[in-house]
Amino acid sequence: KRGFSYFHHRRDAPWPAQATANQLLIAASDAAEDADTHWLRSSFDHFLAREAVTAGIELIEQAEVAELTGGPPWRLAGHAAGRAFTIEAAFLIDASGAGRALEQWLGIGNHPRCLQTNSRAIYAHFRDVRRFGEVLGELGVATAGHPFACDDAALHHVSDDGWMWVLRFNNGVTSAGWLLDADRFPYQPALSAEDEWARQLAAFPAIERQFRQARAIDPPGGLRQTGRLQHRCRVAAGDGWAMLPTTAYTLDALHSTGNAHTLAGIERLIAILEQHWRKPTLTAKLAEYDRIVQREISHLDRLVHGGYRAMKQFELFAAFAMFYFIAAHNCEGRRRDGRREEPLLWAGEPAYQAVLHEAYQRLLSITEHGSAPAASVRSFARQVAAGLEPFNIAGLRFPDGEGFTGGLSPSAPAKNS
Repeated sequence: KRGFSYFHHRRDAPWPAQATANQLLIAASDAAEDADTHWLRSSFDHFLAREAVTAGIELIEQAEVAELTGGPPWRLAGHAAGRAFTIEAAFLIDASGAGRALEQWLGIGNHPRCLQTNSRAIYAHFRDVRRFGEVLGELGVATAGHPFACDDAALHHVSDDGWMWVLRFNNGVTSAGWLLDADRFPYQPALSAEDEWARQLAAFPAIERQFRQARAIDPPGGLRQTGRLQHRCRVAAGDGWAMLPTTAYTLDALHSTGNAHTLAGIERLIAILEQHWRKPTLTAKLAEYDRIVQREISHLDRLVHGGYRAMKQFELFAAFAMFYFIAAHNCEGRRRDGRREEPLLWAGEPAYQAVLHEAYQRLLSITEHGSAPAASVRSFARQVAAGLEPFNIAGLRFPDGEGFTGGLSPSAPAKNS
């Protein structure tokens, strides 16, 4: 990514006079030339599918599995495009994501209560979404100090309710959606997605200005609305099968960790199958894979849930977000050095985990009854800065503990792991 842009909004309030206190921009690449584009997902998936076919892999599209037996060996039977198919396999990898095929067939069980994050979504693809940098200019907010154009990155509108993503693809389409704190704003079936979307925009004038001319183009039925997003499987691997991480759980899009976690899972599983296939060690290695995935899920849940608890006060949110960026930058550095076997985002780094655990518990404590006192906010920011300083090889500039005064990124980028 080019970077991560965060702007804080207060419900039913104009953009604040001290606008820099509501901004956080973190560079993820040195320049646009070495940053990734936000590719349209359907086009990218189509590209990958064609590459697989070119490599000689059989692709069965629009498949419906009607029967799964054995294990191992497995036998799958079903239909695709009106034709029956049967597949026999010695090993199954479930990459069905939210489809959670093996969870249902094997009766593994869904345990979302093991996750602290509780969020729901309203979303669609749009055309004619204005660039938020233009909106800031109209509101008299200077953007000359931004390290990159805020719309050329993963744009986050953070509010008391939750947050909104705005991702511009390379074809003129923009993906946008609200992820709302379902503990405070539970799903109301009687309220349509269109009505709730309109209510959200009306409550935040600057965001409403950005979407004033926008029109939803996909999905065909209009905006989509969900109940709680989170799920978590009790186990992610077993005898003759394994799930990719983002099949084993669904969390939240905050910090954009889904693709990275998927790729890490693919790397691990391929290494296991290459080194231990048909060997007595395979079972133990699959059990280890499950333990690592479960540890990473708990780690990501802590990072995301802490972000939600801090969203009311942007100083808290910006400080706690540094745990993600510090871990992302350091993990990327280790990968460049060839150390690819480590858990995602320092989920297994003891010293970092100790600092994170202490800060997370304190964050929960000071926000237990709503907004934290100003003194607690300043103290928390100092605690985070001091605790993460030994790991701050990127030179990230933290909130200074006397109030969040700018929040622009440091001289060195925080690479997206």
